[in-house]
Amino acid sequence: MTTTTALPAPTSSFTRLRRRHGWLAGVVVLLIVFVVLRATQIPNFGGFELRTILAGSMALAFLAMAQGVVVISGGINIAVGALMVFANCLAARFMLEQDALTATLIAVAVIAVCAIISGIMGLVITISGVPDIIVTLALSFVIGGMALLVLPAPGGGIPLELQPLIVGGFSDPLPAVLWLTIAFVAIWLPFKRSRWGIATYAVGSQRNASYLSGVNVANTRIRAYVLSGVFVGMAGIVTTAFTGGGEPRASIGLAALLSSVAAVVLGGVALTGGSGGLLGPILAALILSLIPAIMLGFGWNPNYAEVARGAILILVVMFGGYIQMRKRTT
Repeated sequence: MTTTTALPAPTSSFTRLRRRHGWLAGVVVLLIVFVVLRATQIPNFGGFELRTILAGSMALAFLAMAQGVVVISGGINIAVGALMVFANCLAARFMLEQDALTATLIAVAVIAVCAIISGIMGLVITISGVPDIIVTLALSFVIGGMALLVLPAPGGGIPLELQPLIVGGFSDPLPAVLWLTIAFVAIWLPFKRSRWGIATYAVGSQRNASYLSGVNVANTRIRAYVLSGVFVGMAGIVTTAFTGGGEPRASIGLAALLSSVAAVVLGGVALTGGSGGLLGPILAALILSLIPAIMLGFGWNPNYAEVARGAILILVVMFGGYIQMRKRTT
């Protein structure tokens, strides 16, 4: 007697779409709800308010992208906040009293320096075999000290004509949208679809299996850190443009680090690595930045915003864990 194995039932296009992008759709819906809620709190909601939301969220969005790349590769970068502060201080220190063209070249150089520093972190991790969290934590203190050497006290500056080109004018949200779109479409999407990007997902999913399949695990992880450094450098430049100067306080870097992790988790990137994208973290950064403003609009103490972010993070992690558990059992 011959036995036959029943083929699995075909899934519909909607089911496949829901499985692949269901979490992202939920993040989009949550962002729309938050924006509408904020709009109802302001009588004449318009360009100025949109510019405030987008420009105020840009640095966190870039930092979430930086963290997301490393998490997808199977690691975590505790130094992203400190490196952003260093980039901010470096840009503010050397852009002061420069013309727009020179300041633009300095911005490119700052991004390159951040990419090199982040790549060195990846190199140290792969050579030493020490976990990412330990190496990046140790180097975060070194980088924080470097920021103080570059700019011992708050100061520096950026050409006034360059600021609106980065974060937008008084009521112009277009530059913020443009730079985030360029970073996502021109940098992340080509990388994700390239052999390097596929290798990054493979290494984050199953490192040993990737190695046996011929993937150069060490080079792949270093490339992920280099790309992370590029996004961190962008976050530092945006911070300089938004604040008009540099601020070397380590507490800023710590708060930025925690927010980047929250945005990555809320954006649907699994902390175990190998899944997710960067569009979700970008949108999640906007959501997290809206929380204090919405609380203030309701007359609540905005100092409790961190409590709200923490509660959201816990709920998201629990829900994500539940989804993963269901996938394993089905």
